[in-house]
Amino acid sequence: MTTRRQLLKVGAALGLGSLFPLSLLTATRVSGSVQTPQTPLPGAEIPQFVEPLPTFSGSRVSASQLLVRIVEFQQRILPASLYAHLSPPFSAGTYVWGYQVDGRPPHYPGYTVEARQGVPTVVTYVNALPLPGQSQLLPRLTVDQTIHWADPLGQMGSTAPFVGAFPAVVHLHGGEDPSAFDGAPEAWFTADGRHGQGYSTYLPTAPNAAVYWYPNGQPATTLWFHDHTLGATRLTLFSGLAAFYLIRDAYDTGQPTNPLGLPAGAQEIELMIQDRQFDTRGQLLFPDGTPPEQPTGLNGPPPNPSIHPYWIPEFFGDVIVVNGKAWPYLQVEPRRYRFRFLNAANARFFQMRLVDAQTQQSGPIFWQIGTDGGLLDRPVKLNDPYDPAAPTLLLAPAERADVIIDFAPYAGRTLLLTNSAPAPFPDGDPPDPATTGRIMQIRVSLPLSGADTSYNPASGLPLRGGSNQPPALVRLANPKTGTLAPGVKPIVRRLLVLVEVEGPGGPVEVLLNNTKWDGIREGSQEPIAGARSDQQGQGLYLSELPRVGATEIWEIANLTEDAHPIHIHLVQFQLLNRQALDVDSYRAHYDSLFPGGTYNGLRPDGSWGPVHYPAGVFIPGYGPPLPYSQPNAGGALGGNPDITPYLRAPLNPPDPGEEGWKDTIKVYPGQVTRLVVRWAPISTPVAAVRPGQNLYPFDPTQGPGYVWHCHILDHEDNEMMRPYLPVP
Repeated sequence: MTTRRQLLKVGAALGLGSLFPLSLLTATRVSGSVQTPQTPLPGAEIPQFVEPLPTFSGSRVSASQLLVRIVEFQQRILPASLYAHLSPPFSAGTYVWGYQVDGRPPHYPGYTVEARQGVPTVVTYVNALPLPGQSQLLPRLTVDQTIHWADPLGQMGSTAPFVGAFPAVVHLHGGEDPSAFDGAPEAWFTADGRHGQGYSTYLPTAPNAAVYWYPNGQPATTLWFHDHTLGATRLTLFSGLAAFYLIRDAYDTGQPTNPLGLPAGAQEIELMIQDRQFDTRGQLLFPDGTPPEQPTGLNGPPPNPSIHPYWIPEFFGDVIVVNGKAWPYLQVEPRRYRFRFLNAANARFFQMRLVDAQTQQSGPIFWQIGTDGGLLDRPVKLNDPYDPAAPTLLLAPAERADVIIDFAPYAGRTLLLTNSAPAPFPDGDPPDPATTGRIMQIRVSLPLSGADTSYNPASGLPLRGGSNQPPALVRLANPKTGTLAPGVKPIVRRLLVLVEVEGPGGPVEVLLNNTKWDGIREGSQEPIAGARSDQQGQGLYLSELPRVGATEIWEIANLTEDAHPIHIHLVQFQLLNRQALDVDSYRAHYDSLFPGGTYNGLRPDGSWGPVHYPAGVFIPGYGPPLPYSQPNAGGALGGNPDITPYLRAPLNPPDPGEEGWKDTIKVYPGQVTRLVVRWAPISTPVAAVRPGQNLYPFDPTQGPGYVWHCHILDHEDNEMMRPYLPVP
């Protein structure tokens, strides 16, 4: 990992010009794609806080039937003054891919969809991306066809860039949905009508489209939809394919008259936070194939070009973009606002607080009222300026936080939303305080339009369990003690490990339980021990086969050096606890159990191919060293040795902002993260479901199945994802 982190420091040494026109002449020329050479525009040269934040209040889309087109268009992400220096067509804006939602203009991010609990939504998704030779963006992106990807032209393994109709598929992140409409990575479809193996449609439609049915059975919460194409998600999300999807219910209606009194209307604002990199023509730049002698600045060249010529371990941009605008500002009244925070970055974590823009003194408290799965029982205080030990708002990629901020004491002041998270997290380089350490500006400059009668989180009043409130959260875990809640009886415990495969220049891939996407041992035709063939004939071997209605404990041991946001489709789960692990000792035991044999691996010349491994040596992509379905000495499935002797006390309960339902969780290095996962709707009482009982309004045991994966998109695209299927 040292090599990779050293590469992240290259950008500070480039010494590029300080004026935009000058940078056209002075910046080091690199290849953002082997098809279209690009010259990086340093983020420090981009003016900040000169463009307003795009918001969706008053323009959200609510309908039981929606048409969403996936299109290429131009949008001014950077300040208008930068595009004014450019000649057509670049003067019109940055080419992006985005969602055109129900006749609204295409936008990055797409216009927010509002659904109502219990009222299904039928969405027709149309892939209308330009065909080969017609796209301005595709020549600036390079699919690495040496990694396992959608591959609509059957070119997998080629070192040439992909030139074809680009595949797309849409995943409603956090949704309790049938697997046929979950946006499976191999359910893609192209503008010229090609389909992946997992393609499904609810109703007959055009070959370049798919119709999905969402039951919307969950209580009010913040979901989002984004592209999920196998092996290319880092490129499609980078290009703009993401949007919010809010579920409303009888309590959190989104109206000013909502029973909970939550801020609404102009005082409810979605914040999709990302990092990006641009070239001197104002276009997106995704570094992918630069020779080592021409550093791309922030990310460095691919670490193992003889194995993967374009893939980089993590993308980190030097420009922060919120709702499709670089470093915007937001004008607010001196009153309470509700913010739906979403980290939609490829790999960057965000640790956020507000400070006074002039004095840098601490700004207002954040009151977190909700997590990925909906409202908490009570608000959680974050960023308390009078408590240096108070937690801050830390979001990994794909995590959401529902937050209320009271600007009443800050009338006339300008605040700065800052980021202090290292990259990679948690032990990488700190953000540049002049660029990636800044997110947006908030100006408390609007006059108060009326008395603020909204819910005051500082009052101590609960959000759930009272009169005219939703029921209290169903507890699978006791967040105060880090133990199971009363009556919760898991039927299975799984121990799963995260491992990184290193090459001469850095990571080659990161794996879930040392298992590739298809469940077949690297360089062989044999599946991992204990895996079952999928039921759709997709050539996949499944190891996680939970019973519908059952509760399980998943222990995820992170043996890598970075934190990974782990996302499980279909379910919301609860964090049980975390515990420190003696990684070196456990890893020595783990490695000693591999039986030896000839499998693909790193050869002396730096390439990937057949290697003979003696017994007791780690075999990358072999799967776990023991049979998956045989319990270890501690009673856990997963094929890994018992971790108990290597644990270090004490148990750490969830952080305050993690006490609710989650679909994405931070799994820290050197720790075991324990989740309580139940395959039933989140509102189901503990005693109201049993293993084998399906309470979803659909059959989750049917269709192409679901996946669990790391939501660092560069990892997800390169094998850090596994299919799974609930069983009766």
